[in-house]
Amino acid sequence: MANVLAVMKRLTASGFSEVQAEAVVEAIADMQENLATRSDLQVQSAEFRSDMQAQTTEFRSDMAALRSDMQEQMAEHRSEMQALRSDMQAQTAEHRSEMAALRSDMQEQMAEHRSDMQAQAAEHRSEMQALELRLTIRIGAVVGATSLVTTGVLAALIALL
Repeated sequence: MANVLAVMKRLTASGFSEVQAEAVVEAIADMQENLATRSDLQVQSAEFRSDMQAQTTEFRSDMAALRSDMQEQMAEHRSEMQALRSDMQAQTAEHRSEMAALRSDMQEQMAEHRSDMQAQAAEHRSEMQALELRLTIRIGAVVGATSLVTTGVLAALIALL
């Protein structure tokens, strides 16, 4: 209140009427009601810090929960990946076994075919040798018969002469 009186005295001393000085002081008082004091600012600052700490704590809690969820999901994915890897290895081993069995079957079939072809080739050689022998005998008989005929013809010719 002492400040209000001092301000009014100063305003009236500088030429304001008492009514004018009073209006200015009231206007300043109205303005001061809307102005924050140092203690108001300190209270608001403390409230702001408290709110920020609460939000920071909530944010950290949310981040920890998110991190935990992500770790669980990563563990699940790792487990699924390991199961897939294991399945693929089992299937690969199975396919290798099947391929080895097929390879073995093919080798057996190839050996059988080789053996069959060798037997057929030997049989054909034997048949060709038999045919060759028969042809030789026939040719010998034809040559022998031709020799006899030739000898007979020569003998007949000699006798005629």
